[in-house]
Amino acid sequence: MGFPYDNGGTWTDVSGPIFMGAGTGAPGTYAVIGIVICIVALAIGQVAESAKYSKHK
Repeated sequence: MGFPYDNGGTWTDVSGPIFMGAGTGAPGTYAVIGIVICIVALAIGQVAESAKYSKHK
């Protein structure tokens, strides 16, 4: 998979989207998945830190 443009500075020769999911629901779906993963990671971190703080008191 190489760089699709001969002239690296302009977008004039672009014939279609590089991202195959453009124009579909894929960007929104991926954004929601990323948001959920971040919230889960924050929740797990909060539970772990809370447990450690409780033991430290």
